[in-house]
Amino acid sequence: MRRRRRKKHTPDQMEQQRRGRKIFRVLGRVLLTGIVLAAAVVAMTVFFRVKTISVEGAEQYGSEELIAGMDVQKGDNLYLWNKNRVLSDLMHSFPYLESAQLRRKLPDGLVLTVTECTAAAAVRNEDNTFTYISAGGKVLENNAADGGLPTVLGVTLNAQIGDFLATGTDAHVDAMLNVLENMDAAGLLEKMSFLNLNDLTDVRIGYDKRFDIRAGSLDDLTYRLRFAQTVISDRLSASDIGRLYWDAQNRLHFVPETAEDVARSGTDQAGDNPVTSPAYTNPDGEVGTTDNTNGDDSTDSSSDSSDSSDSSDNSDYSDDSDYSDDSSYDESYDDSSDDDSYDESYDDDSYYDDSYDGEG
Repeated sequence: MRRRRRKKHTPDQMEQQRRGRKIFRVLGRVLLTGIVLAAAVVAMTVFFRVKTISVEGAEQYGSEELIAGMDVQKGDNLYLWNKNRVLSDLMHSFPYLESAQLRRKLPDGLVLTVTECTAAAAVRNEDNTFTYISAGGKVLENNAADGGLPTVLGVTLNAQIGDFLATGTDAHVDAMLNVLENMDAAGLLEKMSFLNLNDLTDVRIGYDKRFDIRAGSLDDLTYRLRFAQTVISDRLSASDIGRLYWDAQNRLHFVPETAEDVARSGTDQAGDNPVTSPAYTNPDGEVGTTDNTNGDDSTDSSSDSSDSSDSSDNSDYSDDSDYSDDSSYDESYDDSSDDDSYDESYDDDSYYDDSYDGEG
């Protein structure tokens, strides 16, 4: 039996066959991918629909209120929506939300987890209305009154309700956020009564409606707040009212004043009550301070502390190894009197808290 001779193909014919097989394989893969995608879309459309939406962490807002404000409702597809856009819209619609997270709970649930914030301060606007902000810098609402919140002067806000204040664009806004953050971290924010930022070299912070803390610039704010807190809690009595300020030698001074004087420091009339006493050099070359708040000379008790260590009128707070102070203290001072010429000074270095990490 004669064997049939196999027909030989030319190189061009063989190349065409290879191309044909390749095209067939590609078409097969595309078709298979299309079938899989179509099946997935059908499955997601038919099966993955939102049936339950739960809310966690809400107190100021009701769960139903938050769910109604979302751009995802029951019956919608569980996947075919933009999570970031939904959360962004929610945060703006509900300003008292500090953060929000949305997660899918298969097969058909959504869980919204929120953290809420409270108003920490009221920024006074040019029209004498107030804008409430949180400690984290979120703009919460506008109001005709301060609502009993600490008032902030010297800041102009250019943000919408529901926005977080941007940093790096306005020095006064940055200063406000800096103070709020540090006051909050030190546990002092709840008792802050005002924040005067009209002059960023003369930042004034009202505390407990009794103290006018003259922080100066904000270079050493963290340390100065911690130090002022130590002096208030450990060295001053519950009846003391007055001004705390730092001199050119970085010594903290306390000058008794009235509650009205303290409150005035948080207003536009604060200039009537001078800032920290300016440093001067006397004829003997020694550095001291002067204070003419009410026309009287205020004496810096630290000026002769080195010469009066043996005097019976001076008290040495050396009983605490962490907070030793060689400054003089007038034991004859009567807490009930309102003597503006009295000035008690504290040495920052000797009151330094070893736990402080040095970051300002």
